[in-house]
Amino acid sequence: MLFNSLDYILFLMLAVAGYWTLVRLNILRVVFIFFASCLFYMAWNPAYIVLILGSTLLDYSVGRAIYAAPSQKAKKRWLMVSLAGNLGLLGTFKYYNFFASAVGDTLGLFGLSIQLPFLDVLLPVGISFYTFQTMSYTIDLYRGNIEPTRNFFKFAFYVTFFPQLVAGPIVRAVQFLPQLDERPKLTREYVGKGFFLIGTGLIKKVAIADYLAVNLVDRVFDNPEAFTAVEVLLGLYGYTAQIYCDFSGYTDVARGSAMLLGFRIPENFNRPYQATSPADFWRRWHMTLSTWLRDYLYFPLGGSRVGAFRAYWNLWLTMFLCGLWHGADWTFVLYGAIHAFAMVLHRYFYRRSGRSKDTVDPRAIFILKVVGTLHFSVFSRILFRGTTLENSWDVTTQLFAGTSSVAQVSIGVWIILVGSYALHYLPKRFYDNLMQSYIRLPAVLQGLLLAGLGAGLMQVVSQDVVPYIYFQF
Repeated sequence: MLFNSLDYILFLMLAVAGYWTLVRLNILRVVFIFFASCLFYMAWNPAYIVLILGSTLLDYSVGRAIYAAPSQKAKKRWLMVSLAGNLGLLGTFKYYNFFASAVGDTLGLFGLSIQLPFLDVLLPVGISFYTFQTMSYTIDLYRGNIEPTRNFFKFAFYVTFFPQLVAGPIVRAVQFLPQLDERPKLTREYVGKGFFLIGTGLIKKVAIADYLAVNLVDRVFDNPEAFTAVEVLLGLYGYTAQIYCDFSGYTDVARGSAMLLGFRIPENFNRPYQATSPADFWRRWHMTLSTWLRDYLYFPLGGSRVGAFRAYWNLWLTMFLCGLWHGADWTFVLYGAIHAFAMVLHRYFYRRSGRSKDTVDPRAIFILKVVGTLHFSVFSRILFRGTTLENSWDVTTQLFAGTSSVAQVSIGVWIILVGSYALHYLPKRFYDNLMQSYIRLPAVLQGLLLAGLGAGLMQVVSQDVVPYIYFQF
């Protein structure tokens, strides 16, 4: 059930109506959304609901056991049960076939023809997101940051909450569970902001991301030899705009949908293409993943509080695993390694320069840093988008072919491409002022604008179904 479908709009309307009808019946409204979320998830593959419910039951039970454990040693044993269960689930469904193929290829180099059996299963949608969510719960319990929830349905509500279930943001229990104990309220600001976020999210997805995918990006990556070097470069710019509008558009719809139910879930993007360094980029892109890895991996490894070599290793490993989190393929291995090395090099030269956080760059230097960071992201995403290493190499080779025609790039693509970057670099206050203006409108006018937006998007929606990019993770 895609956010950019009439099915989801109808589902959301029914979920919101049912939830607020049961608002005075605390546990019933929780159970209602839990079952609605299960139906939402089962729209992709009904069988895989067993996995998410199994993960939910595991961490609910382990969480209570951690809290009741008589010693820190016992708490740690229970935490290992949670980590083994969640990472085992993720590793089996997402990484096993890649591991089996890599082992077979490695043994082949030594003349051994041995191949591990492959699993003929589809990747469960959203598995990378909900396993990280449930692990944050048990880890925070182990650290003493939260207390366990006593009600299974409240915990299941948190894990399966449909707006962010499939592609995030990664919401931590400490952020979400307390909201279930608050008195539900639906303010004018929540409703207005919710509808505004849903509207902007759909514009990003339908009018920008999907249009660029169908009319430029997919064509370039499917057959790079058929395009000139400049057209391939425009295809890379197009993918950079596409993936941002696709993923941030999903997040906008997720946050807006949650607000219509009275819940707050965190932002996931902060204008990442305005970043001035690789480190700044990851502070702005997929922020809930970056902070999750920082708090639950980088800091426990010692962070930067250890010796210099160890600190660089901690940073490299964290960023490498960040890349690998995105997919089980050699393209993601290289993507993670490249970003990891970029982060290490940036930190090394930053510290040698004697700069501090208060240092202000001259405007020309600032612009050069933004342009350089943007293009690092653009070119590294050849690996992110490439279907194989061979495909990524073909795109790279064609990029340096020296040909310059742009005859295959339509006027519509030029308008969307230039417009998407122009909007991204507008001051944030422009977007904030636009949202506040919408919130202040009478409800009738808000509804009419949404209806007009829906009618407009129906005219430009692609005939080909373009799934959200992060569904594959």
